[in-house]
Amino acid sequence: MSNRSDHILAPKRFSVPPIGTQVAGLTRELFRKRGFAEGHILAHWPDIAGDVISDYSAPERLVYPRRPNEGRGPAGAAVLEIRVDGPIALEIRHLEPQIIERINAYYGYAAVSRLKLTQGPLPARPKARRRPIRALSPTERQGLADELQPISEPDLKDALTRLGERILGRTLRTKA
Repeated sequence: MSNRSDHILAPKRFSVPPIGTQVAGLTRELFRKRGFAEGHILAHWPDIAGDVISDYSAPERLVYPRRPNEGRGPAGAAVLEIRVDGPIALEIRHLEPQIIERINAYYGYAAVSRLKLTQGPLPARPKARRRPIRALSPTERQGLADELQPISEPDLKDALTRLGERILGRTLRTKA
């Protein structure tokens, strides 16, 4: 027979919730003001629209119809407002059916019925941080060449040499 006091006196474990759930909770209201139920389309815009289009565009807001049958397209589908930079607006307008199809295929239902384009500067994007690669010493370069000497395919050897230089260049130089 189990004693209830053993269960009550057991220490409780403290666990920190994942940061993603905390960020989602903080940004939910901001996204909702812009018509996004969540920030998913913002975070995955390059995957949805493709690299070329996403470099010159950014989704701004989803506008849902006031009445379900209002506007063209499926009932209840939203209008996605996109900010575009430069002359790519004409290209995006031309590709609008394909972009809408990709968005709807990504979500698995008719989420967007049309696009509304606004020309203007895009928000600044964070630059990818790259760690600096140091130059290899002559002994490191010779050691890499010796390791890759048995490889006869020139393209493969060049690719592996570049990879080896990047890997060795990231590590700290040891005193010999």
